[in-house]
Amino acid sequence: MAITVTISSAGDFDELKKRAGDFGSIGRIIARTLEAQAQRTFLDQAIGDIAWPERYPNQDDPMVNIAALVNWTSGGGKINSRFFDRRPALYGRGDLKKSISGRVKGDLVEVGSALPYAAVHQWGGTSTQPVGEGTKKEVARFLGAEKKDGKWRMKKKPGARQKENAEKYWFKLFPLLGKDQLETQVNQRPFLGITDENEADMVDQIETFVAKGHN
Repeated sequence: MAITVTISSAGDFDELKKRAGDFGSIGRIIARTLEAQAQRTFLDQAIGDIAWPERYPNQDDPMVNIAALVNWTSGGGKINSRFFDRRPALYGRGDLKKSISGRVKGDLVEVGSALPYAAVHQWGGTSTQPVGEGTKKEVARFLGAEKKDGKWRMKKKPGARQKENAEKYWFKLFPLLGKDQLETQVNQRPFLGITDENEADMVDQIETFVAKGHN
């Protein structure tokens, strides 16, 4: 977007020059633009032309979002239907989306997340989680399992819902009862970056600010 600026005096030129060198304001424009796009990726399930893979794309049906389930139940949460949906990926409680923020630091613009697992989702890699007693207790309740003589097994008389859950998810969830740690290969789902769209948006906003002083 080209903007025509009319300069009527030396004062007008000085103001234009001042705004062009105002990196604090320009940096905030860049930070806001990158923040907004990063947060939108969770709804779009993509960034630019890079589409995110679904949850556990190589897992056969029935799909179980095991890593998210472990994270949720470790804090006392109950297993619910959202752990068995392939979409939306990377969107459980929304913690990662809400954690994204930007700031201007000197002559740098920083946009990102302070959450420890943010990088592995941005770039892909290996994630390691503890499988605690809270998770084991909830998985056992969900499947109708009990521990006897140091071994986990199906109850003799599980509830009807527990029996149904066990028939469907036993081979996916039962192994968690014998683990102290879960290792997951995380697919890359970038949520931060420069795209053609946000680059053009930043240029437009910066041109408008330099020409008119609105930020």
